[in-house]
Amino acid sequence: MELCRSNVEVLLGAFCVAGRTFFFWISIAFEVNFMSECSHPTENNVLSENMMTWLAELYVNTLNVIHYMHDKYCYEAIEMALHDTKVRRFFATGIAGLSCTADSLSAIKYAKVYPIRNEDGIVVDFRIEGDFPKYGNNDDRADELAVWLLKTFMSKVKSHYTYRESVPTTSILTITSNVVYGKKTGTTPDGRLAGTPLAPGANPMHGRDSNGALASLESVAKLPYEYSRDGISNTFSIMPASLGKED
Repeated sequence: MELCRSNVEVLLGAFCVAGRTFFFWISIAFEVNFMSECSHPTENNVLSENMMTWLAELYVNTLNVIHYMHDKYCYEAIEMALHDTKVRRFFATGIAGLSCTADSLSAIKYAKVYPIRNEDGIVVDFRIEGDFPKYGNNDDRADELAVWLLKTFMSKVKSHYTYRESVPTTSILTITSNVVYGKKTGTTPDGRLAGTPLAPGANPMHGRDSNGALASLESVAKLPYEYSRDGISNTFSIMPASLGKED
């Protein structure tokens, strides 16, 4: 994944992370280029990676404190007595709003997105010119952005010390908190309005998977399980008629 740089600031309020006992939400602001083509196709966006570097460090350190304090004041002695002597611990993290972030980056890369600021200079809306590929349609242009986000962020999480040398894992399976996160997330560059829900789990954003259920599932299947070992969920409903049943 690559994004060239310019002096246009964009608010990306979709990328959320959640720990088993701690929920962390952040709006990511970074500078990007709205050109459809970059001169260096393999160059990663420096500012977006710097933001994820900062976020991963803060996230891991916060969870380390939580787990330490849990052991200090609420150690589960009886439960732990039933484990083997050497306990293999997992450091659970989580991601919400993955498809919204992927679509936002896709809009920035393949369309023209202009930030709209209020009188205080804060970005409150976006104007989009042109179309862009959406995650959930088996289109590598959008799907690879989601894969890049997952791989890059988890690689940064894994670069930090975790409490009791636990194994860092993550999940993409929010089925209710995506609504709450959406209420606290501003308008995003993909056209999603402020306060509206993010998609659950690894689902495409609502109504954007226009190529059918199989294409939607193929997009989700591209997310590497080795980077999300706590689980990847995809929820959708099927009408009887879509299976060939008419009565």
